[in-house]
Amino acid sequence: MIYSIVSFILGFTISFGRQISVFAKLDKGLWFFQNYEVKRIIFTSFSLIFAAIAIYQDTDNRLVFGLSVMTFVLLGFAFLFDMTYLFPEIDRVDKTLARCTTINETTRIIGLTIGQTAIAYPLDEVVIPRHIINDEIEHTAILISYCALCQSALAFKAEVGKQHLYFKVAGVWRRNMIMIDKHTQSLWQQATGECIYGTYKGTQLELLSGENTTWGVWRGKHPDSLFAEKCFESRHGILSRELMLKALNFVTPKVTMPGFADLSGLPQRETVFGISFNGVSKAYPLSELNTISQFTDNFNGKNVELVYDQKENCLAAKEKENNQTLIVEKHWWLGWKEFHPNTEIWRNN
Repeated sequence: MIYSIVSFILGFTISFGRQISVFAKLDKGLWFFQNYEVKRIIFTSFSLIFAAIAIYQDTDNRLVFGLSVMTFVLLGFAFLFDMTYLFPEIDRVDKTLARCTTINETTRIIGLTIGQTAIAYPLDEVVIPRHIINDEIEHTAILISYCALCQSALAFKAEVGKQHLYFKVAGVWRRNMIMIDKHTQSLWQQATGECIYGTYKGTQLELLSGENTTWGVWRGKHPDSLFAEKCFESRHGILSRELMLKALNFVTPKVTMPGFADLSGLPQRETVFGISFNGVSKAYPLSELNTISQFTDNFNGKNVELVYDQKENCLAAKEKENNQTLIVEKHWWLGWKEFHPNTEIWRNN
């Protein structure tokens, strides 16, 4: 009997260790996310060995048989809900010049420029259903990331020193996706680009100005832009991109994961544009921007000019004195507030 109990405990632990850590908000539980595939194989192997010993010793014991069946179900669950197959990352991108594409101008994209190169990645068709694109632009490693739980599409320089990093989806932590780098198996928070567990803990990826807009607007600004026309997955996903997009659109508005921040101030799923500048974090709610197009705001004595394009649902910001373009992030309120607990909320008074 003892062997069947140990087998069940091992199966339950590897199947639900990550989920228990998330809902109980246990930092030490991040251990389960790191190199999960290897841990799953080890736990599964020992679980099956103990189950086999239990069945061999007590062939006619119904309780042993029942525990063994439940263990097999748990182990199957662990393999079925595998993030690497639910969200297979993009590992190769074929790019086409803007003038050579027939992409619909209303296609939503995240665009960025590196050096003299501008490139746009399609959101609905690729970024959202697969969550991660690993790319390289002008010898710079790039990470395009998306978190469905907080509706944030962000771009980072995927480098630490001279080390180029390759990312995969690891799971969820603090209402936000966490990613794992293939090189060190370190865990990274998508909302901040910070390494939260592993070799690079405390290291910050450089956030890039990924503009969430449409292909028509982006191409108008960057006529020589490239478009990520073909994106190739590292492995076959359990669901196609189209089915995954539908599933995410259905599920994510109904799910709120545990976090550490109080979400008062705005509705949890209010779309906000977030800016962190000169020691101040501010959220600009979409509901407050609908009646204004251009205005000035103050960040600890520095004036910032902001322009909101209602048609494209895009906010641009520049520091007035030096004409410095500021990075504007787009999130649901629950995602922005979780990592900017002291954020101010801009009101159109």
